[in-house]
Amino acid sequence: MAGQAETVIKIMENRIRGIEIPDDALPDIEELHGDLRLLAEIVGIKLAIKVALAFNGTPLRIYGIKKWWTRLRDRAMRAEYDKGDIIVVDLARKYGVGERQAYNILGRVEVDERQMSLF
Repeated sequence: MAGQAETVIKIMENRIRGIEIPDDALPDIEELHGDLRLLAEIVGIKLAIKVALAFNGTPLRIYGIKKWWTRLRDRAMRAEYDKGDIIVVDLARKYGVGERQAYNILGRVEVDERQMSLF
């Protein structure tokens, strides 16, 4: 019996690498619980199941999105302001930051990360 269980586990591990799940095998979203259900609501059931299979119960925390999101927001604010169609107060309201923060964002010089340092 133990040998059979190991074989099933190996088959599942090999399938996870390629992860092809037929649509008719997918559960309804109501059948999913907790974070898996939340993930399925965001990315879809098929992709949520693939993530669950790949991480197989391992707790997963996703860090680093805030820095990327802030940089994206700041670039969007700069681009919109440079067009000249919006004033800083309206821009701050639109992006959910204070007026002072909007001025700080617009006053920054964006450094090209690809450029090498001289020192």
